[in-house]
Amino acid sequence: MSDNPVDPHGQLRTTSQPCQLHSKHIPESHVNHRHHIWPKADGGPDVSDNIIVCCATGHYNVHDLLAYYRMHMGDVPYAVTRRYSFKEREIAKLGYDRIVRKTM
Repeated sequence: MSDNPVDPHGQLRTTSQPCQLHSKHIPESHVNHRHHIWPKADGGPDVSDNIIVCCATGHYNVHDLLAYYRMHMGDVPYAVTRRYSFKEREIAKLGYDRIVRKTM
């Protein structure tokens, strides 16, 4: 167990660094997540080039869109992608490409 009230199971890595996906948050995001672009569960490395800092909403959205990339084998319809911010789309696509290529 972790002493972190945001993540009591110790699975999320949190930081106070600013979100790299969204420039404005209402209310202000005080705790952000360290997201692995190429997910560790898919063999992604735990290195700084594979990590971005994002708010909880951005983190959820990137994982959600990444699931669509997997479901559609990389060819996600615009009707789906339009629901996400440009940066969320960019990071999810990069994550999918790294999963497929198995390289950074």
